[in-house]
Amino acid sequence: IKRIGRFKSQDIANAAWAFAIVGTADRDALVKAVSARAAEMILPSYSSEQRRQLHQFFLGVELEACPPFELLAPIGLRDACRQAMADEKPAHSSKIYEDVSRELTRMGI
Repeated sequence: IKRIGRFKSQDIANAAWAFAIVGTADRDALVKAVSARAAEMILPSYSSEQRRQLHQFFLGVELEACPPFELLAPIGLRDACRQAMADEKPAHSSKIYEDVSRELTRMGI
């Protein structure tokens, strides 16, 4: 967490994705640090893949309702990350993918 201020966009995306997948003992501090650093960087510095990784992070935090949402990056960044995920199309989609995708869209996720 101490070195997060030096992280570049790929570092932030990787840390956020790892947090979303693995978690951490000091969840609040990591969420605050990753979100703050992600918000400092301009949106174009993130590739589509990095935005999708950040979306997984933001979604995981939101679903667990931990920590308070005001610690997360601004809504504009979170929306751009969500849109990058929505825009991604799998090379080969299955019926289950289509069903889940349709349901998530219906739910507004």
